Amino acid sequence: RLATNGQTILCTIHQPSSLLFEAFDRLLLLVRGGKTVYFGDIGDDAHVLISYFERNGAPKCPKSANPAEYILDVAGNPSSAVDWPSTWTESPECHGVQLEIDRINEIKRHTDSNVDDIDQSNKEFAHGNTYQTQLVMRRMFLMQWRNLQYNGTRVGLQIFSALIVGFTFYQLDNTVSSLQNRVFATLESLVISVLVINQIQPQFFRQRELYSRESSTNQYGPLAFGVSVVFTEIPFIAVANTCYFLIFYFVAGLNGKSNRAGYFYLIYIMLGIFATTLGQAVAAFAPNDLVATLFNPIITTMLLLTAGAFVSKSQIPMFWRRWMYHINPLRYVMEGLLVNELHDSRIVCRPQEFYVFEPPASTSCREYAGAWIAKAPGYINNLDAFSGCQYCPYAIGDEYTNTLTWYYVHRWRNFCIFLGFIIFNVMFVLFVTRIYKVNKR
Repeated sequence: RLATNGQTILCTIHQPSSLLFEAFDRLLLLVRGGKTVYFGDIGDDAHVLISYFERNGAPKCPKSANPAEYILDVAGNPSSAVDWPSTWTESPECHGVQLEIDRINEIKRHTDSNVDDIDQSNKEFAHGNTYQTQLVMRRMFLMQWRNLQYNGTRVGLQIFSALIVGFTFYQLDNTVSSLQNRVFATLESLVISVLVINQIQPQFFRQRELYSRESSTNQYGPLAFGVSVVFTEIPFIAVANTCYFLIFYFVAGLNGKSNRAGYFYLIYIMLGIFATTLGQAVAAFAPNDLVATLFNPIITTMLLLTAGAFVSKSQIPMFWRRWMYHINPLRYVMEGLLVNELHDSRIVCRPQEFYVFEPPASTSCREYAGAWIAKAPGYINNLDAFSGCQYCPYAIGDEYTNTLTWYYVHRWRNFCIFLGFIIFNVMFVLFVTRIYKVNKR
């Protein structure tokens, strides 16, 4: 089937049956010492091959004999009176082969001046990158579709995590404690998405092992593999992360405005793609999955700790704050998701969440703190009271995000920056795949 589609097949056979022998077009026959006895066409029913040996002194081949066994008996007979290597060297068939080799070498010497005369066998691959990528991507997608265990685990993890996180932060209201819970819920979603790195890498190594075997015979190049291994993951990522969004977002009761829900959904799909490409980037330069798993916790821990959520920017050590905070892709995700969720959201303190202070005697809360509260974040619940002034630290969600120097106007800027990190991961995978050493056969 491969030969019918134009693929050249080179293989070694030992004592083949007559039926198997008929499947081959040409034969290179060697004897002890690696000396050539015959190199040329076999012919129908091996008549070309048998004619050569009979013409040069071999006994006549019986009609019922296996041609392969016949030539092995003839060429391997130590008591034969014919020196078959010398006979081949002096034969017109050998001279014809040498002329063909000279012709090919001459064509190679004139490559620059006579490109049209180059034989197609001089090309590294039978087809261009576009055709290679189409076929390899189609095959990888089919392999992914059939891998129910891999995809089922991925979707199951997202559904299970969405239920756990969603019901942990069930139907959040607009109080201060719920504001903090919205932050934690968003952070949990980010952590869960990043953890899929550990699922992606074993699949990448299996695909790369297959690529190593097939590219060693120039079946397709690194570009076809790199593009296919990245982009065949995207549809399955979208399905898994959509399941998480549909369950978590509405169970937790996050911002119900359509543009806010749409932004969260878009970012979460991109977060899945980022985690996948990051896992592939780590696996691309790692020699095996064991080494990759050693890098994973280091990279993910650094990304999460310097994203500005676990530890605010002002509390991050100076060394990391100066550079790591600014090149951390998860920082832009976290900022985008939080300002998207909290912008213009009204915050109402519960009775136990107020900070209570006493104004001077015969002075109302308005007279004592009115000028200050007009400029400060939050609000005073009882401005006309003369005692027990109740201060809530936040009036709207923006006042919380402003303390982190995160702003709603950065939403789409962060989206574009995060997209740039994804593109960098993809380019890194393609680059490392390009320089990946494959043993050529």
